Amino acid sequence: MLVSRVKRFPEFQVFLQPIVDLKRTSVFAYEALCRGLGGESYPELLARIDPKLTSAFDERIMIKELQLAAALRLESMGAKISLNMGPAAGLDRGHVLQEAKRLGIKPSSIMIELTEGVRMDPLKLARIIADHRSAGVVVALDDFGGGYAGLNVLATCVPDVLKVDGELIRNIHSSPLKKTIVGAFADVCRRLNVEIIAEGVETLAEVDALHGLGIYLMQGYFFARPQAGQIPAVNFPRKYRSTALANEWPRISKSDREWLRRAIRQ
Repeated sequence: MLVSRVKRFPEFQVFLQPIVDLKRTSVFAYEALCRGLGGESYPELLARIDPKLTSAFDERIMIKELQLAAALRLESMGAKISLNMGPAAGLDRGHVLQEAKRLGIKPSSIMIELTEGVRMDPLKLARIIADHRSAGVVVALDDFGGGYAGLNVLATCVPDVLKVDGELIRNIHSSPLKKTIVGAFADVCRRLNVEIIAEGVETLAEVDALHGLGIYLMQGYFFARPQAGQIPAVNFPRKYRSTALANEWPRISKSDREWLRRAIRQ
């Protein structure tokens, strides 16, 4: 029975796209994306299988994503692996933690993104978030500001991370309205102690606008395109590298400078 089911699943590969931390010039997490061998999207792959097998297919994807994270040693680099969860997977954290434990990945190095496919009552979402959080897994609400994910959801379930929909980010530098909306989201997140990630960042102008709003976690083609089975090279704007170093290294006091001069002369 298992063999016949496996044959019904389309072949796929796992792509990784970094979520960067501009404040530290580092990678916060790598989002794992499922694509067909011909570049087909996840929904296109789902259309090829029996709907009854969706949960089993999602589990196969999740296992392959965790295996890739372990093989590339993402945890040792200080980066999380971010997994997109559908409704069935989001309801059960058991198989995620079981596979992670087998691979030696700590729960704190896993972030699950509850996608727009998780259409359910906010109270049920709140239970899912609390359940995963109790196990140490980081929970993100994806596509906030688009689809079902609005303020009514945030009012009921407070996630660890909020990912702002790319439509609100596109050309934000030239839209006072978008700046106001996203800035308000960022302020709410700071008050709730929720990390905020801007999705779909494609230009330096958008990076500057988001940085001005106090948003430092970003994801998009500007930084790196998804790469199949490997860690993508990340483009960090030069203007923010020096800022990151200044934040990382404390300033040397006048007395320390004098001590350093004397030590060099000796």
